[in-house]
Amino acid sequence: MSTTKISITLDDAALAWLRKRAKLLHGGNLSAAIAETTELARKNEALTTLLDADGVPELSPSELAEVVKDWPKRRARRRPAR
Repeated sequence: MSTTKISITLDDAALAWLRKRAKLLHGGNLSAAIAETTELARKNEALTTLLDADGVPELSPSELAEVVKDWPKRRARRRPAR
């Protein structure tokens, strides 16, 4: 796979989020975090195209709230004792 070096401008909040994600998932590698985020966006776009082609309607806000209500609750993570 070939790569191309680019320069980008982000607002401070976006950069902070990206750095945090890079540290958490990619050992601090910002390029890997950007590549991962780009791939997720491409998959999302492909899914949207597929759903549109199949005539699947978008959920209304009330339908989305109903679906979210049925999701299992996330348990809080416990921090390890020091």
